Amino acid sequence: MKKLLSSLILIFLVLLTSCQVELGENELRLPNLNNKTRSQIEEILNDYELEYVFYFEFDSDIKIYDRFIRYGNGYKSGSIVEKGSFIRIYTTPLNLTYKVSQNVKLDVDYIGKSFINDGIGEVTLVSPTDGDTARFKDVITGETFRLRFLGIDTPESTIDKDPWGKAASDYSKQRLQAAKTIVLEAEGSRNDMYGRYLGWVWLDGELYNLQVVEEAYSNSTCGSDSKYYEYMADVDIHVSQTGRRFFGEIDPNYDYENKKFK
Repeated sequence: MKKLLSSLILIFLVLLTSCQVELGENELRLPNLNNKTRSQIEEILNDYELEYVFYFEFDSDIKIYDRFIRYGNGYKSGSIVEKGSFIRIYTTPLNLTYKVSQNVKLDVDYIGKSFINDGIGEVTLVSPTDGDTARFKDVITGETFRLRFLGIDTPESTIDKDPWGKAASDYSKQRLQAAKTIVLEAEGSRNDMYGRYLGWVWLDGELYNLQVVEEAYSNSTCGSDSKYYEYMADVDIHVSQTGRRFFGEIDPNYDYENKKFK
């Protein structure tokens, strides 16, 4: 019985091998990239004579970031293509790993100064509004005012409702309420067209405006004349390439058909 089974297995393997299409001199077989990250895919394809470009495939039910999903062009693992072919490779969006905010320091003394009078000073939070707006109280003057955060423009979450708007608002609320020390720094125009003050927000010594972009809740709207332009532009470039949140990812908590939050 064992000899018969061994013979059958051998025959099966021979038949399987004979069914494999023989590759031509100018052909190659696409490798299996299942569960591979982009960096792993690049390492694998370095040994293949192919031209390839990465694309994102957005899905509202993403379980793992930075993972291979499929080949484009109708190809599959094992497909035979000519050497030098152009191949599209689709993955899930990438992880958010690019952080530079820890390298940015407030270089202006704020002790004993008023944001309203001096353009820099400690404040207390009155109430968060959305992802890029809040009400604060000047510690020195006691004046309460609205502030529009410089350098960012998060999706809407109040009157208008946009994908990732509520998530950005919730993130801002959590960060502002958890901060022990909030310092506001003015730069350029003190007020916008709606009468709101404009400023950079420092939470416990960290530049919050920059962190909003690091977390992909906004792109950078920072002008080139700003002292923080290079940091903001650098983060914007790197984070936009992840496809996360503001940069293309589907918001699972947003009703796209009815344009409202779930």
